Amino acid sequence: MKNIVIVLLLAATLGLAAFSWHQKNQLTQLQTRLAAAQNQLQEKPAANEQIARAERKAKLLQDVLVDTSKFATEKSKQAEQLQQSLAAAKTNDSNPFAGIFKDPKMKEMIKSSQKAFMGPMIDKQYAALFQQLNLTPEQSATMKDLLQKKMLAGADAGMSMMDGSLDAAQRADLAKQMKSETDDYDAQIKQFLGDENYQAFQAYEKTTPDRMTVSQFNDQLSGGATALTADQQQQLVQMMSEERNGFAWTTDYNNKNPANGDFASMFSEDKINQFAKEKERLDQQVFDHARQFLSADQLTAFQAFLKSQRELQIAGMQMAAKMFAPK
Repeated sequence: MKNIVIVLLLAATLGLAAFSWHQKNQLTQLQTRLAAAQNQLQEKPAANEQIARAERKAKLLQDVLVDTSKFATEKSKQAEQLQQSLAAAKTNDSNPFAGIFKDPKMKEMIKSSQKAFMGPMIDKQYAALFQQLNLTPEQSATMKDLLQKKMLAGADAGMSMMDGSLDAAQRADLAKQMKSETDDYDAQIKQFLGDENYQAFQAYEKTTPDRMTVSQFNDQLSGGATALTADQQQQLVQMMSEERNGFAWTTDYNNKNPANGDFASMFSEDKINQFAKEKERLDQQVFDHARQFLSADQLTAFQAFLKSQRELQIAGMQMAAKMFAPK
């Protein structure tokens, strides 16, 4: 997974915010289930064993609710701290984020939030690959560890790259360091899987951005009448991957890092605007093809989802432009 590291701080902030939103939804669902279990005790006569099971279920849900609430509260606090640090760092300089990435505590908070999301994300996104490769539980655990290390490779260098006092040459050296660390883990994964399985891994990774997008969209619909079927999810992943990889980009930010470290030129206003236009065209193509296998209600939700994701991506690039603006 070599997608460009655009804005680590934005990713952490949005990640924590999204996680808090997800946790709140979970809390609501758990509270509903808990209430249903308690109503079962009060309103539905049953045999002693049924009552005992309902009591155990209610107790379990109550425990999960308490634990989830504590965890969500902690993550919300971290998100608030991060946003406060952003506000405190704003100055009259062209780069309002210049001093944030010099703070060891801020770096540690960002790394901690990355690690918290990485494990569950790998479990969800790579489960199909582990099954496809017939990996044992022990092999899956080893592969998961290598993937996590690869994704976190160069985290320190990536955050240092955001330091507003660095010039293009210094950023270029950090970019080379990140690539070297990532390539090293790629070599370890290849050695672990063997040539044939490694080719399957590479093919699977090309679809990873699309799998993540479909997974997010499916999570949004889950539990409702418009939830995606397994076949629809697979069709969406395949179609989106083909459309994205076959699109004739003139401004492509996928898997790109400027060799000379000139991120300021990379995130110029003209290039971001051009990318936004092309991304909108790609999203329209994806939406048109989705008509073949999504219902009318699903299509309405999908169109809104694509728009919100595109706007979020452009906002990240605009923030990157501020971070890398010339001093």
